[in-house]
Amino acid sequence: MSTTDEQPRGADRFERLSAGLTSVLEPELEVLDAMDRVIAACVELTSATEAGIVLGDASGTLHVIASTSERSSDAEEAQLGTNEGPCVDCHRTGKAIDVPDVATHESVWPVFTETLRGRGLHGTFAEPIRLRDATIGSLCVFAAHRDGHDDSDVVLIQLLADAASAALVRQRDGGRLHSLDEQVQDALQARVVVEQAKGALAFRRGIRIDEAFQVLRRAAHSAGNGMRASAEDVVHRGSDLGSTA
Repeated sequence: MSTTDEQPRGADRFERLSAGLTSVLEPELEVLDAMDRVIAACVELTSATEAGIVLGDASGTLHVIASTSERSSDAEEAQLGTNEGPCVDCHRTGKAIDVPDVATHESVWPVFTETLRGRGLHGTFAEPIRLRDATIGSLCVFAAHRDGHDDSDVVLIQLLADAASAALVRQRDGGRLHSLDEQVQDALQARVVVEQAKGALAFRRGIRIDEAFQVLRRAAHSAGNGMRASAEDVVHRGSDLGSTA
């Protein structure tokens, strides 16, 4: 693992995890927001630079549900488009995939390796998201270093993958969505609005798409709304979120 001062250290990470888990498990959260909080905690509490979540629908097809930035989204989409990479292998095998330097897997994951390196990322770790005995998706982190993830990182990632599963169960118990497939489709519908809002915000503010995404995330958190609600303010009501982000 990297030894820079910026990386979180020691028991404090686990103390902060408690607050993160409480946030993820709020029953009124939409699927997209719960998964976004999981990946945000991954980046905050481990040496990961980026993170993302993919979930499978009723047919077993994987979909990108959450990503911390455009480059993590690119890394995930590259995997799903070519059926290669750690999140795909993790979902297929139900086992964690730990690759500190993707150059060692270039012959196995050629497109994914090129995509990751082209975005300044080198290491990856994927942890299965399970629902009872089934693997329903994976939590995948990406690192700008080649130092790998230490034991504390791995435990934190495992706990956050479990939190993602628990959040899905809690939301389903709330009664609005009754199956994993409904939850996946709901999250995908929310992402469509978010993508539209990112483009509109980028145009209105004269900023890059990735900056627009971070504005949207911060606005949703600051206002106490979900990302879909903030995105709808942008798309349908012409907001540039200037008062909330």
